[in-house]
Amino acid sequence: MIPFLNLPVKIVKLFTSNVSPSEVAAGVCLGLFMGFIPLNGPMAILLFVLFFVFKINRLATMLVLPIFKLFYVLGVSGLTESLGGFILINADFLAPVWNILTNLPIIALLDINNTLVAGGLLVSIILCYPVYIGSKKGIVVLRLKYFDKIKNSKLVKGFLSIPIISKISAFISRAKGEA
Repeated sequence: MIPFLNLPVKIVKLFTSNVSPSEVAAGVCLGLFMGFIPLNGPMAILLFVLFFVFKINRLATMLVLPIFKLFYVLGVSGLTESLGGFILINADFLAPVWNILTNLPIIALLDINNTLVAGGLLVSIILCYPVYIGSKKGIVVLRLKYFDKIKNSKLVKGFLSIPIISKISAFISRAKGEA
């Protein structure tokens, strides 16, 4: 199937899934971190590992990652580079911290001495709490406001009226009832 046609289906799954708003918000925050750092280094690999290890909504991460990456390309990268340069080079009071971090066995390999990575992490840490709270409240509001509209739309009812789809839906309902 053409990928961009799947996007509405994924968004509907986000609304109708049995996932807590906290997991969706955590997925959005991981998308924020992945969006504001370069995706070609060891830190990106660590974030991809976190993507698979922690219980987050991966769909939310995949949906917001391109949005945050677009912001990054359109100008946030300049902000992250200047902030990273400031905290790595100009902030003398942080020199002992960087000395300790860059001499630790695993942390030294994460490329935090790169201005784009350090600045991206700083911007992401600063924005993480507001993004988490906003996305958590936003998914609750969207589920309350739009779930019934989507569920009762002509498109969904027409889709469910297809014989094979209705049989699959009935089978799934019975399977959920038995479990």
